[in-house]
Amino acid sequence: MAEEKEHRVIQEDEIDLIELAKTIWAGRKFIAKVTGVFVLIGLVIAFTSPVEYEASCKLLPESQEAQMPNMGGLAGLAGLAGVDLSSMASSPNVLTPQLYPEIVNSLPFILEVLNDTVYFEHLDLSVTPFHYFKEIQQPTLFAYIMKFSIGLPGTIKKALFSQEKNKKNTTQFYRISKEDWSIVEKFKERISIEIDVETGIIQVLIEMPDPYAAAQIAKKIELMVTESVIEYKTDKSLKNLDFILETYNEAKVEFERVQLKLARATDRNKNVTSATAKIELKKIEHEYDIAFEVYKGLSSQVEQAKIKLKEQTPVFTVLEPVRIQEEKSKPNRKLIVSLLCIAGIMFSSVTLIGKKIITV
Repeated sequence: MAEEKEHRVIQEDEIDLIELAKTIWAGRKFIAKVTGVFVLIGLVIAFTSPVEYEASCKLLPESQEAQMPNMGGLAGLAGLAGVDLSSMASSPNVLTPQLYPEIVNSLPFILEVLNDTVYFEHLDLSVTPFHYFKEIQQPTLFAYIMKFSIGLPGTIKKALFSQEKNKKNTTQFYRISKEDWSIVEKFKERISIEIDVETGIIQVLIEMPDPYAAAQIAKKIELMVTESVIEYKTDKSLKNLDFILETYNEAKVEFERVQLKLARATDRNKNVTSATAKIELKKIEHEYDIAFEVYKGLSSQVEQAKIKLKEQTPVFTVLEPVRIQEEKSKPNRKLIVSLLCIAGIMFSSVTLIGKKIITV
């Protein structure tokens, strides 16, 4: 009995599949028409979508841990000069590569890139990316449709209040209009920072409508990222060096003053046997010894601070330099048309099957 039931279920499934195939075959003209419409939509999207070009570069930051063992010989020489490198074993400013995207996406960083003049090769024009996206770039057909359908109320409002001007930014805050902020947010989406956790390799990617502009912005971001990281990691050491240098220069001036004072007192009291004169000379010599020790100590600290600054300055190796791409990254027209063709076949087939089920 169980075998008969199983055989009957298999037969029913086969009949259902045959009926399904017959339904699809009977509606093949409908499927062809719907698929044709989908393919046409795909062609419109594929050939009206903006062309984008990608530029990238790869960086390898030198790890701080790898730098210290190489200073064994230098530590011995520095010890002879009175410089102690043992205090440099730890790095106070730790900035992991995972934080690099936060640096790139920060508002000051994005605004600096947006307001830097770049050359757009296809226009033969040098403008800022901000000006290009706001005044020059033409919206796509889809953007036009959205603007005058769903976005029509906003378009009307913008036209009515077009005379309103943005207030200038204060020294402490940023004030950006909604339109300008939209450009900032969309520009952020064009930038990508990828971190390989295992190797520590940093890849910077940027998409722009012009290949030459994309390459320039990728190089700009590369330089700004390295400068930002170097500034962050060396900020404390640099301030410390500036402070020690300032104190050292003051001590040097004081030492030279006391040195000159001692020379004059020695010349003046060369043939004098007075006890008062000898006491005065001894006092100046003692003042000279103190000034010299302070000057010598600060001189040693200056050298130590310089070595520490150099040790904490990260080094970036460019593994893959920026290259101007001739091949566009977007749109992938073949993929768009293929996906919409498949979507048309599936949509029309499901529609036919649905009608068949409803009418049964």
